[in-house]
Amino acid sequence: FNRAYKTQGSVMTDTNIKVHSDFDLLAIIDRYQFLEPGLPIENPYTETLPDDDIKSFRSQSIKILKNVYDEVDTSGAKSISIFNKSLNRKVDVVFCFWYHSKKFIETGNEYYKGIYLYEFPTKTKIKDYPFAHINNVNHKGDTTNDGSRKGIRLLKNLKADGEIKLSSFHLTSIVHSIENTSLVYAYGNELLIAKAISEELNLILNETNHRKQITSPNGTEKPLEK
Repeated sequence: FNRAYKTQGSVMTDTNIKVHSDFDLLAIIDRYQFLEPGLPIENPYTETLPDDDIKSFRSQSIKILKNVYDEVDTSGAKSISIFNKSLNRKVDVVFCFWYHSKKFIETGNEYYKGIYLYEFPTKTKIKDYPFAHINNVNHKGDTTNDGSRKGIRLLKNLKADGEIKLSSFHLTSIVHSIENTSLVYAYGNELLIAKAISEELNLILNETNHRKQITSPNGTEKPLEK
């Protein structure tokens, strides 16, 4: 089967912190795609089973990577990880399928192109829109003159220092929820951005309804709902 590779995550949005950020690589089965329910299947693919394909893809990748890298972690439910010593970075290889939404079929715009992440222990597919996430985080960063990016990196540094237990995805969603006007960067106003983030965190901690309404940058999840 054909393969495609795409980069996702903080490297694509300039919200990575050099010492601690990982590099995320999507490894995608490119021979066929899943379609949004209701879309016509004009050329159904029946040669192989998707579950078998993605398991084979993962096994092949593990074999290849173990021949190249000393440190290969295969314990992840959705990914395998290697440590690239020349980059001094951990690289997560995430296996997935293409998911074509109705809007992607209509427009051809990658913004609407999704993926199905695959959780190997449970054979579960999880829909995601990583390119919409990248687009929206970058748009907010540009609109706020890098203020939102600085805010995300601030929280990631606090997380690296052990003061925050949330994932990078949660931290990005929190900053993304703050009004642009509170995040616009100008020389010397970093403390105002930090104050806006502090106020947002205070609302999240003290107002349950506000916390539950925090939405991911691509608009498909409410990561703090539980």
